[in-house]
Amino acid sequence: MSGYMRVIMLIIKTSVLFSRCYFRHNRGVFMSLFRGFGLVGALFILSACEPPQTAPIVTTPLASDTESSRPSGEATDDATEAAIALLDTTEQVTASEDQSEASTSDESSQEASKLDPSVSYLNQQSDPAATEPNLQVLDQDIFSDTADQGNPLNSLQPKPDDGQNEIDSAIEWIFSGEAEPSQSGATSEDIAEPPFDGNVDGNAITSLIDDGFDYDSLEDVFAIISKPQIENIITSPSSRFPPKQALLTRAAVLLPLSGSYKLVGEELRKAVDMAVISLNRPQFEVIYIDTAEKPEEAAYAAVAADADIIIGPVFSSHTAAVAPIAKEHQIPVLSFSNNSAVTNQNVWIMGQQPEHEMEAVLSYAMASLAAIDQIPAEQARIAIVTNDTAYGRILRDVSINHLKTAGVTQISQLLLNRSVLKNEARLQLSIKQFARWSEEDPTPEFDMVIICGDGDFTLAVAPVLVWHDLDPAKVRFVGSSQWNRIDMITEPSLQGGLYATIPTEKRQLFEKVWKTYFADAPGDLAPLGFDAVAVASLMTADVSVNEVLLRDKGFAGFSGVFRFYPDGNNQRHLEVRQINAYKSAIVSPADTTF
Repeated sequence: MSGYMRVIMLIIKTSVLFSRCYFRHNRGVFMSLFRGFGLVGALFILSACEPPQTAPIVTTPLASDTESSRPSGEATDDATEAAIALLDTTEQVTASEDQSEASTSDESSQEASKLDPSVSYLNQQSDPAATEPNLQVLDQDIFSDTADQGNPLNSLQPKPDDGQNEIDSAIEWIFSGEAEPSQSGATSEDIAEPPFDGNVDGNAITSLIDDGFDYDSLEDVFAIISKPQIENIITSPSSRFPPKQALLTRAAVLLPLSGSYKLVGEELRKAVDMAVISLNRPQFEVIYIDTAEKPEEAAYAAVAADADIIIGPVFSSHTAAVAPIAKEHQIPVLSFSNNSAVTNQNVWIMGQQPEHEMEAVLSYAMASLAAIDQIPAEQARIAIVTNDTAYGRILRDVSINHLKTAGVTQISQLLLNRSVLKNEARLQLSIKQFARWSEEDPTPEFDMVIICGDGDFTLAVAPVLVWHDLDPAKVRFVGSSQWNRIDMITEPSLQGGLYATIPTEKRQLFEKVWKTYFADAPGDLAPLGFDAVAVASLMTADVSVNEVLLRDKGFAGFSGVFRFYPDGNNQRHLEVRQINAYKSAIVSPADTTF
């Protein structure tokens, strides 16, 4: 074959090759084009250099295509087919990789969603299915600041021209130590909490926001962290960290960064990153250590890293495992748990303790029972329906102690275990007998019903209670902060119900700030992550942990006003809310000072 004919054949085969490449729609197309260009280029050079009248030349094809040498005629045809076959193979491999990655992602998501409710509720973390990012606890159309207010977010809705300024000024006030700017027409519910004390630079937050950064993902956040002035977030897959610099406070943040609870850890890590960047304290840094496998090893890694304080872990079981190691090495622990059983003089808990929720809501409920219904405590008939779990029993015990202290003597109890809850007939019969219901006299036997359990338990028993004439229109229903969910507020059988929770206004403000950093919505634990860093960052070489944590006036953060006790427990000012007309409104605002 002449040189011209060989060139024509090469052009035809090249066209076929490019046509095949054009219709590839996965990531393998780029590699295929690269290899195709290389192969055709090599063949073209060989053809151009070939003497027209000589015998066939032996060539060596690309090593990736074949390992043997062939005569040029065969090599040319086979090499082109090999290139096309290589495109097919690359496409199949890439598609396989895509399917594998998708499968891995699905498995990871399924694994992360298998949270144990009995553990989760003790540690401020409900079932992920109930706390999907799209089903937020704080919904602008459902929550309102007052029962009489027409617009739920009147006090927080930004004006069209100064919405960002509202966020900036609010953040600057909280962490700068300055007084909050007064607002015209402010009510008692608009009075904000006192700021954090200490040398916290709130201007760092507003400067980042004013620079116009749009934080859509952690990659964007880490791009900011890479700037010279923010070098105080350290990550290490092997938990081996550089030596701590002099006069620097290092916080080891212990989170489940892998495994079933990875989603919880990622949420808190975002909150911690946001706090470190926002506060911008050069003398304070954080390191991340994974607690997914063995929390004890995470504690020893914190010791080896010369940490001054441990922030975390999330769960009470992990906190209990870390506590003795931290105490031995004199490292204070600021845990995200809300289980008072793990506290001591070296372990403080950040979580919203269920004991305080019940005390707050029962104080209001008993006062309103006496003032509105003219039923004094000694005449009040109280029913307590309890889920037979650790969380339910904690709520029950606190309720009984509070009621007895208030002078209540008529207390009836019903304990429901898992087997009863799974059997609808048994559940109906148990509640019917407990309510003492009869067709002849449907008058309620109780003035108040306290439901001690999580949200799912409440949704299971509340409709049955109403069916047997324990109607919220006639009986006061009382519950925990688990009722601060959309599915609870829109539940017909809970209309009129009372519960206590952290100030909603602060939570809504936190969500606004969060969205200036991230595209998704924050979970329930995120404000605790931010506030934990804000507290820990007040520690310096000259200020001990006791001086920071045990301040009588406490702290005002995104999770509300709180302070710590020497025994490791905390105290929080909570607001009491009532469910009415499928909305939640404040009936007793949280105190702003201690």
